[in-house]
Amino acid sequence: MPGLHFSRYSLFIAFFLLYFPFITIYNNFTLSDFFIVITCITLTIRLIGDSLLPKFFIYSNHFIIPLLIFTIGFLFSINMSRLPVESFTAFIQIVFIFLIAYPVIRIALQEENNVLTTIHMLIIPGLLLTAGMLLFYFTNTESNLDVLSLIEIGWGGRLSYGGMEPNIPARILLQILPLCMIISCRSTVAWKKILFTIFIASIILTVFLTASRSSFLILLCGVFFYSIFYIKMGKRINIYFILLYIVIQYSLFQFVNYIDNSFYNKPLERYSTILDPKSSDSSIERLDIIDKGFEFINKNPLFGLGLENSSLYTGISVHNPLILTWVENGIFGMIGFGSIYFILLFIGLKCYRNNFFNDDLLMAFTVVMVMMVFGDMFMANSYKRILWLPALMMIVNYDRVKDRVR
Repeated sequence: MPGLHFSRYSLFIAFFLLYFPFITIYNNFTLSDFFIVITCITLTIRLIGDSLLPKFFIYSNHFIIPLLIFTIGFLFSINMSRLPVESFTAFIQIVFIFLIAYPVIRIALQEENNVLTTIHMLIIPGLLLTAGMLLFYFTNTESNLDVLSLIEIGWGGRLSYGGMEPNIPARILLQILPLCMIISCRSTVAWKKILFTIFIASIILTVFLTASRSSFLILLCGVFFYSIFYIKMGKRINIYFILLYIVIQYSLFQFVNYIDNSFYNKPLERYSTILDPKSSDSSIERLDIIDKGFEFINKNPLFGLGLENSSLYTGISVHNPLILTWVENGIFGMIGFGSIYFILLFIGLKCYRNNFFNDDLLMAFTVVMVMMVFGDMFMANSYKRILWLPALMMIVNYDRVKDRVR
């Protein structure tokens, strides 16, 4: 599409900056959001009067109806909100993802070269953060990084960055694993395959040190579906690559143990509670909060307590977006937001049935989507752009390749 170079470059910058949600311009409006808005404005100016503009923003937007249903639930429940400003801010963030960011990436990133550039804009900052987090963790020095809360060891010895709870950085890093795998598999150069194998092993080590139990499960989910999808495409699993990965991953873990075996204490302590939730105070608390959430649902299933208000009643937010949305926005809010996940999974199923149209990039982003949806089921709020935009890239790639078989 001619004349869209500036818009694409602006969007590439936005993807790069997704990893830094703590760099805000005002409230929750991040620097990445700013570049998405710039892209939206330039696209609108360039395509005004073009039939593609209403097509992408309204008519062919898969999420218009779910968002309208969600909005009904939001409006029905806003009068119950004790924090209406926070409710409205959260609602705007959700609208921003599906009415601005999603159409923008569908318009600007329709060609494979643009998709590949986007993948690199996701991989590069992820790898830089991985290297920085590991270096900081191993040296454990009091540096400017810690002062700025860019990289820190908090939450009882768990690794994180940007002041975010460790679960979020772990999920952010996990979602680039399928993309690293595809770049590695596409390469015919041995050193590049080895380099990306080291990257993958380093990311997994970093995620391990965050001691995020949900991310550990997301990793298992991603490995399982990547293997299934890869075989579905008729690809053969490279045994030599797997052996190389095992050797590198084992060496990294042994290196950590050599430096100080106490590094393993906190992660192993938390991971040991996955099969026995009752042995973890945080797991018990989350289960209790879910029970409290259902109590409010039983009292009034139609109307909610107000978006971003449930923690005022339950202590902490329910760590499941479907239950949480029902508590805060009533039955319509839950149906609307649940439909968004359903649409993603439905399109992912269509990709699977069509063998991903023999497109490895589509397959990789489908894995990213599955990991994102699965991981969201363990989280509270669900409007982090860094988690949603890579998952929505699946639909961008689906639109790009599906016409080739017609």
